[in-house]
Amino acid sequence: MKPIHGVFALAIVGTAIPSVSNLGNFASKVTTARAEASRIGDDMTELTLSQQEQAQKNEVAIARYQDGCIPVVSVDQQRYVSLVLNLPVIDSASNQPIPVGSIVCDAHGNTGVITDDDRDPSTPGVTQKMAFTGNKSLVDWRMNQYQGAAYYMPSN
Repeated sequence: MKPIHGVFALAIVGTAIPSVSNLGNFASKVTTARAEASRIGDDMTELTLSQQEQAQKNEVAIARYQDGCIPVVSVDQQRYVSLVLNLPVIDSASNQPIPVGSIVCDAHGNTGVITDDDRDPSTPGVTQKMAFTGNKSLVDWRMNQYQGAAYYMPSN
């Protein structure tokens, strides 16, 4: 081997040694970037699924308004109130909870089904299986159509 080749070989080895230590750092950065990309992908999947679920619930809520859900108002019957998950809805005429299976709605686009999942006859059915629609014209139409008794959420 010629001396000049030895110098080039030594130069190549000299520059390669620091590069080997950088490989570990580079691999660590690649692993971190892959983990971040995976997290972002998982977030996007979750958002997509959430958006699909919301679209399905929107269709459910629209059908409930069109099919004649029971609007819920305040105890004094002067204003609309929001449905609350896991609370009963009270009939103002009898002061009793409305029956299990009733479909209820509010003026804000929320709907629910009165269910009795605890199988205890001494406890009233509560609002569950909630769905929301942002279709304000449909919600307003239903609120204007309803001329029945007032049903309200109990106050604490």
